[in-house]
Amino acid sequence: MENELFTQKQWNEIRDIRNRLLVETDWTQVSDSPLSESKRAEFNDYRAQLRNLPNQSESPDQVVWPAKPEL
Repeated sequence: MENELFTQKQWNEIRDIRNRLLVETDWTQVSDSPLSESKRAEFNDYRAQLRNLPNQSESPDQVVWPAKPEL
């Protein structure tokens, strides 16, 4: 039971970080963003990878964070 709680805490921390990274890049998806279409698409892909992060592995120790596109 204690191990399950620890694992759930790890997943919660991963989701918190993921959510923060998504919020930090929200501006890249708005219509008046100064980014080019190709750069906006890169950020769109990055954000999709972040949203899928909890589903990519069964263990929080195996999570691979996507690389944030360069500005």
